[in-house]
Amino acid sequence: MHIRDWAICLVEPNKYEAQILNDLLWAAGSQRSKVFLDSVDAMQALELWPANVVIAALESQPVDGVEWTRQFRRNMKLANRKAPIFLTSRAFSRATAEECRHAGANALIGKPVSGATLIATITKVLASPRPFIDAQGYVGPCRRAGIVTAGTGSRRRRSDESAERAAPSQIAGAVAALTQAVSRAFDGKGDLDSCLPHLNQVIAIAEKAGDGPMMRACAAFALQLAAKGLKRDAEKAALAVCLAGVSELAALAIGEAAKREALAEGVRQAVAKAAQQKAA
Repeated sequence: MHIRDWAICLVEPNKYEAQILNDLLWAAGSQRSKVFLDSVDAMQALELWPANVVIAALESQPVDGVEWTRQFRRNMKLANRKAPIFLTSRAFSRATAEECRHAGANALIGKPVSGATLIATITKVLASPRPFIDAQGYVGPCRRAGIVTAGTGSRRRRSDESAERAAPSQIAGAVAALTQAVSRAFDGKGDLDSCLPHLNQVIAIAEKAGDGPMMRACAAFALQLAAKGLKRDAEKAALAVCLAGVSELAALAIGEAAKREALAEGVRQAVAKAAQQKAA
């Protein structure tokens, strides 16, 4: 199934993380997705809407992801209760994975989630569908092969502190490489696809540092790189805002929260404006 054919239901109580995930999906080519902050609202909507991919946070509210998955599998009113369910969580462990498996989930993905990990995991599950079991004690994909897991979550150890201290210089270098790649594309010496590996490097460092504003700005940046049909001037203007925003975020201290949130929002608005120009 091509990503354009995915009808995605995204259940995430944190509106910022929901936006990041939705932007990552759109950047990868997804064209049909609905976001729900409330898990009960999502269940009600799915009675009418046949989603074929469900991504839900383990920390969903008011019904948590495990119980919500269990209810989803047993709800005969749903338009597609056999849809694969991908649970996301920062509580990434073998015990958590087993709990998700027995509830009827197809996969557990550790947060923070990268676009590459998310798309690869969904693609892997869709490529090898398991028999659907509908028994008194269990409803969901066959559990014999276990559950697909991806990512490592945000567990941190004291031994990680040196890596965190090195993050500022690492992200500065990654942003410098991204800047060079975008400049080459502007000068006709390369294409925008060559910028993606450098942007992914920035995202990886931001994820490791738990840098939410940078992750949101990069998600919008990735969406702009994937955009098609824009006039050259509009495309360059939007990418220039993206690059400036990411560069400024890399230079600002993590503690300057208000400035960093404003920068990330500025990048998102620039990409949204460019998309509106394309639609017009």
